[in-house]
Amino acid sequence: MKKTPIIPFLLIVLLFTSCNFTVGTKADLTSGLSSSWNGLDAETIYFVDQEDQSITNKQVTWNSECSFVFEGISNYTLKDGNAFPGITLTVTDPSGAEIVAFDDMLANYTEGVSATDASVLRASLTVGDPMKVGETYTVTARVFDKQNAESEIVSKVTVTVVE
Repeated sequence: MKKTPIIPFLLIVLLFTSCNFTVGTKADLTSGLSSSWNGLDAETIYFVDQEDQSITNKQVTWNSECSFVFEGISNYTLKDGNAFPGITLTVTDPSGAEIVAFDDMLANYTEGVSATDASVLRASLTVGDPMKVGETYTVTARVFDKQNAESEIVSKVTVTVVE
């Protein structure tokens, strides 16, 4: 009977259990919000209207604001005690064409922010041109760690614009 050395096995187990790494997906069938994460983690993710009420009917009102809210974000790679979060927001039409794109909405924070401040982020969109009333769009927000390119949270929802 061949014996496998236990030391390499223990080192591999220790390596995988000592990392702060998460991967997962979650979908809310009521609101249509789906999220996936790799490396970063968030306790809760909401899609809300301008009064911070959850949007559950998959409709957004013309000339109003809607937002993705990410709470309890963790597992940033810190540099000098600061987190360096980024967030993008895109809107695509039914054919998949990108009609609205906000690149890193936190680009001005070049010195980073405290991990506490980076734990709650919001990406907001004013519903208007080039979107059209009666049309359906996919809105996507991506939170990412500028110190670790592979760490991200991606949330998306499909909504119809109403008057």
